[in-house]
Amino acid sequence: MQHLAATQLALTDFGAFKTWGLLVVGNAFLLFCAFRLVGQFMKEEWGKMTSTIVAAVIVVGFVWFPDTAKTLLGDIFTKITGNT
Repeated sequence: MQHLAATQLALTDFGAFKTWGLLVVGNAFLLFCAFRLVGQFMKEEWGKMTSTIVAAVIVVGFVWFPDTAKTLLGDIFTKITGNT
Protein backbone atom coordinates (compact mmCIF):
# COMPACT_ATOMS: atom_id res chain seq x y z
CA MET A 1 0.00 0.00 0.00
CA GLN A 2 2.83 2.37 0.78
CA HIS A 3 4.41 1.71 -2.63
CA LEU A 4 1.12 2.61 -4.34
CA ALA A 5 0.94 5.94 -2.50
CA ALA A 6 4.49 6.81 -3.56
CA THR A 7 3.65 5.96 -7.16
CA GLN A 8 0.55 8.16 -7.11
CA LEU A 9 2.54 10.98 -5.60
CA ALA A 10 5.14 10.69 -8.36
CA LEU A 11 2.40 10.75 -11.01
CA THR A 12 0.85 13.92 -9.63
CA ASP A 13 4.17 15.77 -9.54
CA PHE A 14 4.30 17.81 -12.75
CA GLY A 15 7.93 18.92 -12.34
CA ALA A 16 9.18 16.79 -15.24
CA PHE A 17 6.28 17.89 -17.45
CA LYS A 18 6.98 21.55 -16.64
CA THR A 19 10.65 21.13 -17.52
CA TRP A 20 9.81 19.34 -20.76
CA GLY A 21 7.21 21.94 -21.72
CA LEU A 22 9.57 24.80 -20.97
CA LEU A 23 12.26 23.26 -23.15
CA VAL A 24 9.92 22.55 -26.07
CA VAL A 25 8.17 25.93 -26.04
CA GLY A 26 11.38 27.83 -25.35
CA ASN A 27 13.32 26.14 -28.11
CA ALA A 28 10.41 26.65 -30.53
CA PHE A 29 10.46 30.35 -29.67
CA LEU A 30 14.23 30.45 -30.26
CA LEU A 31 13.72 28.85 -33.65
CA PHE A 32 11.10 31.50 -34.43
CA CYS A 33 13.60 34.19 -33.36
CA ALA A 34 16.24 32.70 -35.65
CA PHE A 35 13.88 32.88 -38.64
CA ARG A 36 13.00 36.47 -37.76
CA LEU A 37 16.68 37.36 -37.48
CA VAL A 38 17.38 36.07 -40.98
CA GLY A 39 14.48 38.09 -42.39
CA GLN A 40 15.49 41.21 -40.48
CA PHE A 41 19.09 40.83 -41.64
CA MET A 42 17.98 40.61 -45.27
CA LYS A 43 15.78 43.70 -44.91
CA GLU A 44 18.56 45.49 -42.96
CA GLU A 45 16.25 46.20 -40.01
CA TRP A 46 19.06 46.63 -37.48
CA GLY A 47 16.93 47.98 -34.62
CA LYS A 48 14.49 45.08 -34.84
CA MET A 49 17.42 42.65 -35.03
CA THR A 50 18.82 44.07 -31.79
CA SER A 51 15.53 43.69 -29.94
CA THR A 52 15.09 40.14 -31.27
CA ILE A 53 18.58 39.21 -30.07
CA VAL A 54 17.87 40.65 -26.61
CA ALA A 55 14.60 38.69 -26.41
CA ALA A 56 16.37 35.50 -27.52
CA VAL A 57 19.08 35.93 -24.86
CA ILE A 58 16.44 36.34 -22.15
CA VAL A 59 14.57 33.24 -23.37
CA VAL A 60 17.84 31.25 -23.42
CA GLY A 61 18.38 32.21 -19.78
CA PHE A 62 14.96 30.95 -18.75
CA VAL A 63 14.98 27.80 -20.90
CA TRP A 64 18.49 26.48 -20.42
CA PHE A 65 19.27 27.92 -16.96
CA PRO A 66 15.89 28.08 -15.13
CA ASP A 67 17.27 27.80 -11.59
CA THR A 68 19.82 30.55 -12.17
CA ALA A 69 17.18 32.79 -13.77
CA LYS A 70 14.82 32.20 -10.85
CA THR A 71 17.56 33.07 -8.36
CA LEU A 72 18.53 36.18 -10.32
CA LEU A 73 14.92 37.43 -10.48
CA GLY A 74 14.49 36.71 -6.76
CA ASP A 75 17.62 38.70 -5.95
CA ILE A 76 16.47 41.62 -8.10
CA PHE A 77 13.03 41.58 -6.47
CA THR A 78 14.62 41.49 -3.02
CA LYS A 79 16.82 44.50 -3.83
CA ILE A 80 13.88 46.47 -5.23
CA THR A 81 11.50 45.76 -2.35
CA GLY A 82 14.13 45.82 0.38
CA ASN A 83 12.99 42.50 1.85
CA THR A 84 15.63 40.20 3.29
